[in-house]
Amino acid sequence: MELKMDQSLRTNPRCVFRRMKEGAGGVLLNLDTGEYRRLNETGARIWELLVAGPTYADLLVQLRSEVKDPPDTLEEDVQAFLDELSARELVERGEAKAEGDQGA
Repeated sequence: MELKMDQSLRTNPRCVFRRMKEGAGGVLLNLDTGEYRRLNETGARIWELLVAGPTYADLLVQLRSEVKDPPDTLEEDVQAFLDELSARELVERGEAKAEGDQGA
């Protein structure tokens, strides 16, 4: 499912993340299913950014600022990664704000 730029993202609180040695990424464990998911370095950094609950647009801006020479397919790659994490119930997607909604 395509993410909207103003859609919020957050990690599933029932998942545990552990960094591996520097440059080796990390590992996710879904405490409800017992399923592990290994993350490369970029995936681990995305997970760390998701902890703050950014919007999809904010996540992309932050990644572009951190990744040296990001690929032209960055947005599509991140979308596919988040789709996979969402399908495995590792990431939760919030509702996109309705037009004109300024929040509370």
